[in-house]
Parts: sequence; C-alpha cells; structure tokens
Amino acid sequence: MVLAEGVEVDLGPLGRARVTSLLGQGGQGYVFEVRRDSGEPLALKWYKPESATAQQYDEMQQLVEIGSPHQRFLWPLSMARVGTEPSFGYVMHLRHPRYLELSYLLLNADRDGKPLDVSFASIIELCRQLSYSFLRLHARGLCYRDISFGNVFFDPGNGDVLICDNDNVGIDNGTGRVLGTPYFMAPEVVRDTTYRTLPNTDTDRHSLAVLLFYSLFLGHPLEGARTDAGMRDAHWLMTHFGTDPLFCMHPTRAENRPAQIVQQYWNIYPQFLRDLFVQAFVDGMDNPGARVTEGQWIKALDRLRDGMLACPTCGTTNFWSPGEDSVTCWQDGTQVRPPYLLHVGRRTVAVGPQTTIRSDHLTSGVDHPHVLGQVRQHPDARERWGLHNASDFSWPVAYPGGQNFLLEPDRTIELVAGARIQIRNATVQVRRPAPDGQG
Repeated sequence: MVLAEGVEVDLGPLGRARVTSLLGQGGQGYVFEVRRDSGEPLALKWYKPESATAQQYDEMQQLVEIGSPHQRFLWPLSMARVGTEPSFGYVMHLRHPRYLELSYLLLNADRDGKPLDVSFASIIELCRQLSYSFLRLHARGLCYRDISFGNVFFDPGNGDVLICDNDNVGIDNGTGRVLGTPYFMAPEVVRDTTYRTLPNTDTDRHSLAVLLFYSLFLGHPLEGARTDAGMRDAHWLMTHFGTDPLFCMHPTRAENRPAQIVQQYWNIYPQFLRDLFVQAFVDGMDNPGARVTEGQWIKALDRLRDGMLACPTCGTTNFWSPGEDSVTCWQDGTQVRPPYLLHVGRRTVAVGPQTTIRSDHLTSGVDHPHVLGQVRQHPDARERWGLHNASDFSWPVAYPGGQNFLLEPDRTIELVAGARIQIRNATVQVRRPAPDGQG
C-alpha cells in the first residue's frame, strides 16, 4: 500500500519518523522520504505485500545487523513498521540530487537533457570507487548479486559513487533469489536453465567488469556486429550472453567488433588496461577464477591516472605509460611526451598540468586518495615545471648539486632532474624520460 503523508513509522532503535513524500516506486515497493523526530530526513523503502515475505524480512534484518561495508552503499539502517500493517520496510540515507544514474554517462546528458562534461579524471575516479567499494563488500563475505546501471549513481563533477538497492545483497554462500540483470549477469548464470548457478563473488566480478567497460569505452563488452544481427529475443540473449558470448575486442576474433566510438576509446587507453579487459572477457568468460579482481582494477586505474597527459596544442587528455617515448594525441596527432617523470616507489608519474602526488602514492590501495602535491607549469616559461606542497607538513628536498632545504606547505619548488623530495615515508625522484622511453 502507498503510505499517506504524515503516517508515523516505527524505526526500532532509530525511534520514530513521519512520511513526508513519495519519491518513487519499483517492482518490489515504494520509496518515501520520512523525517525523524530529530528532523533528519531518510529514505524509506516500503515493500508491496507480495514482496514482504518472512524470508525478505530476515535477510534485510541480517544486513542491518552486519552493517554497511562502506559509506558509498546506501545501506539499510533499520527495519521499519507502520502500526498493525502486515508489510514492512527499511530506512537508509537519502541520495543527494547531485548523483545521476550511471546510464546518463552513456547518454552524455543530465536529467534535463543538458550535455554532461565528464572528465577522464572523473571516470577513472568513478571506476576506482566502484572497484574499492565491491572489494570491501566481498571482504565481508557478501555479494551484491545485481550489479547494473540502475543501481549505481555518480557525481559527474568528480566521479563520486553511490551504490543503491542494497536489498539485493546476500551472504556469499550460493543462495538467494536474485539472479541479476540481463546484460550484466555472468554467462554461467545466464545459460543455466535449472537456475542452480547462483550469484557469488566471481559473478559479481563479471558484472563489475561490464560496468567498468561501459564507463571507460561507452559500450557493452559483448555487443558488436555479431549481436546486431537477429531479433533481440530470449534465444538471442541466451546465445550472446550465455552459451556463446564473444568479447567485442577479442584479440584474435574480429567478427563482433563494436560501434566506432567503442573502438576509438579502446585505442585511447594504454595496453596494460586493454590486457585486463581481455583477461576479464576472454580468459574469465568460461573460467570464473580467472576474472580480474577488484585489487587488480584499482592498481590499473591508479597507473592510468599516473599517465594522464594533456596535449600541449589542443589540451586533450592522453595516456602515457612507462616504456613509451611519447603518445600520439588522438585528437590532433601531436606527439605528447612528459617533460619529467616522478618515481614514487614502484609508481611512475608523468608530469603534466593535471599531475598530482596523492596519498595512494605513499601507501598503495588507499580509498579516496587526497592530493598532497600539485604540478604547476611556469606561466611565462612553459618548459619549466614546479611541484607545489599542497599538504600541511614540510618536505625535505635534496637537489643534485648538494643543496638541501625544507619545502614548507603552500610553497613550490622547481622540478630538476636528479632532485629527491621526501614526503612522509616516500621518496619522490625526479627524472627526465630516457630517449627510448625507458626512463
């Protein structure tokens, strides 16, 4: 039933709240805004009678007790009851309106139809946050079971992620009623007509890889010339996503090549990233244990961000990687080469206008890294570059000529080949790239 405005809702340990408005509805139930006595607004998912089963209640109560694996999940906070109503629901934090459904990224427009301007940096951050969030979920022994467009929201300005519909989440023990969403389900789930193959961490990893591919290449990894043929019926779905799926950028089979835009983006990104998607959708297609882990994605995305370079003539973002002398700008053909490289542990960071030194350079696998240092180009002498201390502590600096000093917060030093900069427990070494790109 639709709850009327003003109806009192019992939130158990969270006290009481009143319904203020209906936000939307789906197959399982309605979502209302409610306001606690303290004034705090929350979202209430209220199940329709046919979905309000005892099993659903027990599963939701279990998620409440387990607690959220990460703040990016709009997790059930408490169960909700209304008087003697047989149905029930749960409350979660409200989603801020700045977050859009991930499908808007493909449309390249916001809710009002205005063009979106999502930077490469925001897309990398979006993918990194997705990978890290599911890493935390899986580390709790949970699986999401229904990773898809409709359940992921993002902020186009910075790539921040929110993951909704967490009543799909279950214990990773091979049980559950949710199989997933077509196009995102792992092939072993799609092709099992007995419905005995149930979602788990491995099937989540396939769905995550589909989402990452969509976000980076703006298309589905299994759709192309081959899937364009025929009616999009149950047989088509079973063939192309279950029994005989074919990666659109398969290294040796070209019969399912995708739309031109997908191929263009495929060529923009470096080989190490493309290799991971081949692992995900060729090796991992029939061998779930070979799928790319969340940790592998995080490392690759960090490496991708380390190689971001702006074309000096048109400003377009390109991706350099160690071993390359230069990259050819995909927009205007200019040869783009980093003037300096910053070596931090095993990481190599290309110097350019977008370059930062972040907390994940000091400690790998950090969630939501923050900026410690920013590269700056001299406004008059474009060949000169500096590193600005954006942290709140000083950095010992050693120049190759023997000069040593402390770089205070909010001050900038010029980058010189051979300089060594100590940031906490990490040493940043400044080098020129070698002529053959091996530097």
